[in-house]
Amino acid sequence: MNNDNSHDLQQNAIKAAIAKNWHEAISLNQEILELLPDDIPTLNRLGIALTMAKQNKKAIENFKKVLTIDPHNHIAKNNLTRLKSNKKQGLANPYLQTVSFIEEPGKSKVVPLVSQGEPKVFSLLNIGEPVELTTSKHKVKVIKDKVFIGYLPDNISHRLLKLISSGYKYKTVMKSVNPKNPQVFVQEVHTSKRLHGIPSFPLDEKEHLPSLSAGESSESPPLELYDPLVGDEA
Repeated sequence: MNNDNSHDLQQNAIKAAIAKNWHEAISLNQEILELLPDDIPTLNRLGIALTMAKQNKKAIENFKKVLTIDPHNHIAKNNLTRLKSNKKQGLANPYLQTVSFIEEPGKSKVVPLVSQGEPKVFSLLNIGEPVELTTSKHKVKVIKDKVFIGYLPDNISHRLLKLISSGYKYKTVMKSVNPKNPQVFVQEVHTSKRLHGIPSFPLDEKEHLPSLSAGESSESPPLELYDPLVGDEA
């Protein structure tokens, strides 16, 4: 097969999928496979197009073929797991139409997870899917239906623990379900009257105090005048 023709077909197949023209995507990927029957990216694209066209049985067969060629292919593994666990929904993501990941300074943030859960957990999650924040003495963890997903980093956990205990509330959804780099989008939805105006995610994480102007006392005022959360650390 001519490399230029192969490239053109692959690009057209990708464009068809982006445009959600699933039947065209199926046809184009099948055309590629007639010439490159073991091409894994094409097989995976075909599997996704088939399930979006509600041809789940054929999609499952397709992903199984990928695993006979590459037993460790995580795309095929994840899609097979999701198809088998939710045959009605398939790979369609019901959450993407209802979520925005635009960060609002101080009020929302994309946060990477640390010490995350088992890889198979992420194969069952969707981008945009709501998850929960739960607190322990020193950490904030992310769960879904009591299943552990991961922890927030220590610096963010430390701050949110204090805010949550003061009455702040958050909406949290999955931003990335890649088990090697999972992320959540955390959005402040309720604040505390006692801490009114204190941002959940300050732009300056070092929390520098304002500089004193000439003539003012050089003695630093109590930190809680600027941010009670810093004052609590004493």
